[in-house]
This record gives sequence, C-alpha cells and structure tokens, in this order.
Amino acid sequence: MYKTFSFLVDTPGTSYNKKFELDKNIKVVSAIMLSSNKPNQLFFRGSQKLEINGEELYPEDYESRLLMSGISVPPNERYVDMGDAVLAGNGEIKIVYKDTDNTLAPFDAYQVILNLKCDIG
Repeated sequence: MYKTFSFLVDTPGTSYNKKFELDKNIKVVSAIMLSSNKPNQLFFRGSQKLEINGEELYPEDYESRLLMSGISVPPNERYVDMGDAVLAGNGEIKIVYKDTDNTLAPFDAYQVILNLKCDIG
C-alpha cells in the first residue's frame, strides 16, 4: 500500500512543521520518497527532519535531494528502502521542512509530496 501526504511551500525561507496520521491498519513503513510539482525547488531549496512514531529517521537539515528519485531510475527502485522497516506504532508522521534560499532556484511556490510504501498488518 502506498500513502501520499503533501503540503504547500508558499513563503520563501520558512520552516513548515507538519503532522500526518497513517491509517490504523498500517503496521510498517518500508520505504520513503520525496517529490514535488516543481522538482528544482525541492532539490535546490529543501531540507527536513522526519520522524515516524517518535523515531527520528532523518535529522534536521537532511537534504531533500537525497530522498528524491529521477526519471532515469526504474519505478521499482525509486523509493529509499528503510532496511528492517519502521513500525508505524501510533501512526504519527512529523516533518519539519525548511525552504532555504538558493540562487540556482529562485523561489516559486511549490508542493512537497511525501510518498510512503506501507505494509498492512
């Protein structure tokens, strides 16, 4: 099962503290990927901290580009595998996303999309 969450980045140089809830029947998050309606904005401007069930998966300022996938990557290899997987527990996903100025990508409002590959228990 795949779950998708998204939010709008509409102010340059701002942090966005978002919380999402997984469905109750989801027991494990096995893979993750970030994408955007404007990939250059996410690639050059974005970083985040990501937690699932209170467990920090990626620390503050972890570059978004490291969780993105290009079109040249086969579809079944686009997600970052979580290894032994992450228990969904309380189903709470927290992301602190930070937009940072970058001359390679002048600001234009964009959407951050968090894609999760999940297992039902």
